[in-house]
Amino acid sequence: MATAIVPAGGRAQGARGDRRMFATSDDNVMMKQIQATHAPDGREVDVKPLIHVIEDIMHRATPPIPGLGLPPVSTSQAQLDALEDRTLQNGFTDMLELLAYPINRISCEISCKCSGGSDAHTTTLAVFNALSSYSWEAKVVITFAAFAVNYGEFWLVAQLYPSNPLAKSVALLKQLPDTARAC
Repeated sequence: MATAIVPAGGRAQGARGDRRMFATSDDNVMMKQIQATHAPDGREVDVKPLIHVIEDIMHRATPPIPGLGLPPVSTSQAQLDALEDRTLQNGFTDMLELLAYPINRISCEISCKCSGGSDAHTTTLAVFNALSSYSWEAKVVITFAAFAVNYGEFWLVAQLYPSNPLAKSVALLKQLPDTARAC
């Protein structure tokens, strides 16, 4: 008869090892499912200008953290113009027009699945299926852009909530009033 070795804490080592084994097995299954969705069609996506826009959204939307002593973000018109100039270079507007649909689709996928209580596995596979024809690099940047859209919209409503009736109504419909009041 086999006996389990129980350490001083009282838990058998076997249970923890079994969980790791199942987690590794689940991770391997998930990885294979994700890899099975990858079918790039050869289109080239210059992700650098899109990354600049994502960085701008994240920088502006992130509220200052109390106690860190960081000043609130303020942007001059010259900085806004420089960002616009960077994004208009090298046909970025054309590329953005092509990426608007997948970015919005993934944005909706993320927000709808998350708010609807869907599990992360299902959401992840839906995102990878929607982006199957893109390179890995483009998949990452498009997904991050979709997240940035959701994050930026949330903080835009949250910041405008106290002074803008439209933002207040949107926050109420999205069930954001507690978060918006905290800003």
